[in-house]
Amino acid sequence: MTPDTTAASDFDCEAALAQLDDYLKRELTPELAERVRAHVEACAPCLSQMRYAERFLSLLRAPASDVRCPDPLRLRIADALRTGGGGS
Repeated sequence: MTPDTTAASDFDCEAALAQLDDYLKRELTPELAERVRAHVEACAPCLSQMRYAERFLSLLRAPASDVRCPDPLRLRIADALRTGGGGS
């Protein structure tokens, strides 16, 4: 009996999802990473969850440099900080 033939059968959704973040960050041992990969390839719900997690992690890593506070708002904030006022 080889470990590869039984690895996927006893590795359920709960086990795969518990390791998903570490799998996506490449922090698992090669053996455990292979078990997660094999399960996700064969399980549509887990594949969907992995794709969601991949997208989420990519958004967290993406720089927000192209997001900028609109100038009118920035000026209102700066003025409020200078004058100590906060009303409309």
